[in-house]
Amino acid sequence: MPHISATINSELQPMKITRQIETSLSEIPWTRTLAAGSLVVGALLLLTGRRKSALAVSAAGAAVALLENPEIVREAWNSMPRMVRASQDFLVRIEDFVEELNKQGTHIRKVIAGD
Repeated sequence: MPHISATINSELQPMKITRQIETSLSEIPWTRTLAAGSLVVGALLLLTGRRKSALAVSAAGAAVALLENPEIVREAWNSMPRMVRASQDFLVRIEDFVEELNKQGTHIRKVIAGD
């Protein structure tokens, strides 16, 4: 005949395990986990050549990530005009650089050709 304390302990074990699982699940941030998982799946889909599916899965993961911290979206939206202006300024600088480089190249060709 089994000992009573062994029987009670074996009956309480599933309850302890259930509580431990519930506790550990509540500690895991599900939004981050889902977002990270979808980004990994999106990368795998991209590597296998399924670009549209990869984009859809990655976009869904990004949307879930934004649920966790909507302030980031608000800040990004508010700073968008500043970023667009900075991008435009950068492109103008690149255009000016390429134009100057082209002028210098033309001048060097003329000097080398002896014109």
